[in-house]
Amino acid sequence: NTDLNAEFELTDEPQDSMVIITPFKKKKKAFYYNQKIVGMKAVGKVELGDKLITFDEPTRAILDWGRGVWTYRNTWYWGAGAGIVDGHEVGFNIGYGFGDTSAASENMVFYDGVAHKLDGVTFNIPLDAKGRELYTSPWTFTSTDGRFEMDFQPIIDRHSNANVVLISSNQHQVFGKFTGKITLDDGKVVELKDFVGFAEKVKNKW
Repeated sequence: NTDLNAEFELTDEPQDSMVIITPFKKKKKAFYYNQKIVGMKAVGKVELGDKLITFDEPTRAILDWGRGVWTYRNTWYWGAGAGIVDGHEVGFNIGYGFGDTSAASENMVFYDGVAHKLDGVTFNIPLDAKGRELYTSPWTFTSTDGRFEMDFQPIIDRHSNANVVLISSNQHQVFGKFTGKITLDDGKVVELKDFVGFAEKVKNKW
């Protein structure tokens, strides 16, 4: 086995973040309180055996924090990315499937730390002839308001499937590159090209 050690410091929290309290239709006492901070500056290092990898400017991080009472079975789709485009801080948070988001979604774009609210976003994961997801083939993302339209080229699928019958978690967290257009609240169009981020589908029983 090879030792792995990592240490990071996150600073410069943006002005806005995504905060949501999500109910569940089938379980009235269930809820999920969640905050996602997109685009914090990250400085640190990773040591893998004798190899040292350092991270400094312009590395960006996404901090995901939540608490709640969940349903036994649940599935969510989540994606995010953060970086610099034409000298501006750009990030996004997209997702659905976890709880009842009919009143409000977690879909937001962050431009220089300011939030721009999006409508619904759909993850179009390609399927094979038997209807199984092809996570390492190119995806697309579409939005009901036309303000988040992306192609996604996967690089690696971080797949984990823990299953002990009554408790299970099947996770496909896919890292890759987003290329497409985002439209801000004022109509400004931001073009992304090979913008590094991730998108995932997770199914749980616990």
